Order: sequence, then C-alpha cells, then structure tokens
Amino acid sequence: MNLARLRHQLLDMLAPGGGAIPAGLGATDWQALDAMAAQHRLRPLLHARFKSIAGVPEDVSQAWRQSHRLAAMEALVADQDLAETTAILGQLGHQPIALKGAWLARHVYPEAAQRPMRDLDLLLERDGVIAAYHALKQAGYSDGKAPEMALEDVLRLDKHMPPLVAPRGTWIELHHRLWEPDGKLDHATPHGDEAGFRARSTLGSDGIRYPDPQDMLGHLIVHAVYGHRLNCGPLLLTDLDFLLARHAIDWPRLWQQAQAERWRDGARLVLDLLMQWHPGAPVDFSADQGKPSPAVLLDTLPDLLLQDLDTRRSAGLIAAALKGGPARLLRRLRGRQGANGQGEVQRDVSREGGKLGWAASRAWRSLSELARADVRRQSRQLAALSKWLDR
Repeated sequence: MNLARLRHQLLDMLAPGGGAIPAGLGATDWQALDAMAAQHRLRPLLHARFKSIAGVPEDVSQAWRQSHRLAAMEALVADQDLAETTAILGQLGHQPIALKGAWLARHVYPEAAQRPMRDLDLLLERDGVIAAYHALKQAGYSDGKAPEMALEDVLRLDKHMPPLVAPRGTWIELHHRLWEPDGKLDHATPHGDEAGFRARSTLGSDGIRYPDPQDMLGHLIVHAVYGHRLNCGPLLLTDLDFLLARHAIDWPRLWQQAQAERWRDGARLVLDLLMQWHPGAPVDFSADQGKPSPAVLLDTLPDLLLQDLDTRRSAGLIAAALKGGPARLLRRLRGRQGANGQGEVQRDVSREGGKLGWAASRAWRSLSELARADVRRQSRQLAALSKWLDR
C-alpha cells in the first residue's frame, strides 16, 4: 500500500465533476482510502459523487451511503440547535455570527449532508462572551470539555470559550476572536479586521447572521493554514470550490486585504493548492503582487491535508521542538499556554495525572509514535510550514 498515492487518488476523487474510480486498488487499498475518508468527514460527499457510478466495492459504498444518511439527520438537528442557540443569545442582546460549516452547509453546498460539521461556531463580542457562555449553561447546555483554565484566561489566550453541548447533542463553540492570538501557535498569527468582519455580516432569510462571503473566504484560508496547518482536511478545497462557484469575489480587494493583514502567503498557498486539485475554480491571481507558492512546499500539502489526526498531537509536539527549540517543547510538555503580550498560565491537567503525569504521558506517546516514519515526516512537514509562514 502506497499511502502517498492513495492520498492523491482520494483528492482526485473529490475534484468537481470527478467520477473516475482509481484503477488497480485492492481490498487493503480501499480499506485505507475509506479510513481516510471517514477520518476527514468525506464519506457523505463521496456518496453523493459516486452513488451512481460502478466500481466502488459494495462494503465501501454501503459505508458511504450510511454516512450520508446519518449526516443528513445530523444536519437537521444542527439546524434546530443553531436556530435555538442564536435565539437564546439574541434575547440576551447578542448578535451571533455563524461561521464556517454552519454557513457553508446551509448556503454553499448542494445539500447540507455533504458537509458534516464537528460543531457550530458562533462569533460574539468579547465583552459579553463569558456571560453568554453562562447563559447557555443555565439554559441546559452542558460542558463538552471541562475548562482547563479560568474563563478570564480563556478570553486572553484562546479564540473561543470551552465547547458546550446543546440539549440535542450538537457541540457549540462561542468564539470571541476570529483567529488565535499572536504568539500562541508555532508561527505568527495574522492581524484581522474583526470590526469590519462584524460590520459586513448580514442577516439571512433564516434569521441567522452570517459573514459576507468574501470575509468567509479569508476566514477559511486563515483558519486552515495558520490555525490548523491544514489538518482540517480536504473539505477545505470543496468548501472553497463551492463558495467560489456561488459568490463573486473582488480579487483586488482580497489580495490587498491579505497583504495588509499579513495572510497573503497563506492565501496564495491555499489558492495555489486549490487550483492544483480543482483547476476550474475561478481564482484570479492577477492582482497578487507576490510570488507563487514554492513547488517543494505545495508537494507536501496533500500529506498535510490528509494527515493522520490520531498522531497530530505527537507530530505537533515534535514540530514545536523543530521550529521553536527546546524552550517551546518544554512549554508544551509542562502544559503552559501564553501569547504575545499576555502572561502564561498553567493549564489544569489534574485529570491527567497532574503536571508530571501529563508531561510523562505526552512524552511517552510522542516517542512511541515517532518510531513510525510517517509521523516523523508529518512532524517535519508541520515544522517546515510554520517556518515558511514566519519567513
């Protein structure tokens, strides 16, 4: 089994108008390809693309069909939870803006089932987000994950409150920033015009407030490359492709904004990647005054888009050491969190054996997984991307 080849074949299958079944795949190859599809929430989209095309093994086809059916039901529940959550927040004087999947699934994809969501992201004003968090808990929302630091520290050092779970089971994240604060990650975080982002948002016909499509394009780019180093998966490419097919973009303004807010390189990287795998996308580079992304970096991006999410913590830990040296690694192992201009805090790791136990378990797991060549490669690729973003 050639993992790199399978990743390329899976990306080919996701291209618009795609319909070609990869040739020469054995049962083990199909199992590995399906496992990647399941991990990255691609099964429902693959079902929609290939349900009428012969060549997919029956067991794989059935798994895709079942995932599509489940995603359709989950989308109905998410719609209800989105409406109810925004109504509760609206009654308290908030104007939540639904980000990413909450907008994409409803207003960009052919059907919501093709774009499964892990959670609903709602952007609120910083001044009221803690009160909103408590209000939802009082309304019956439960902790999805117990807070690891005081909410006042979350406000300083994170972009969203600890996740909550709505009564029907949908995970909710209340964001108070568009992007992570600078200094938290292994590379610099761009500046963002959050006031403009909020001002340009509009109220949809469904009563939900959404970003301007052009702002959503920029947000998807920064979230994917700077916030997650592409571990959000190939849905990034289909998100962008469907968005660009439905909404006209003022490309000179986008490139000017990206340059001013210091995410031009990330935008070029993501859009070069999009054109490589979705060559029909209406991207206009004419107003971009910078250079195209280096080919050697673009060649690593399929591996990052389809990286093993089970090993991302270990790979990220080693990438931090490769990029930031022993001090960065030590901060990670100690469970410390900080950002530029903000004092560090100690995350609560008591549930994981305290600081010593937590550090030992992280180190042991990472060392064990680094015995695998693909995890070592994943670490190097993550570090190389961070270094390139900081150049």
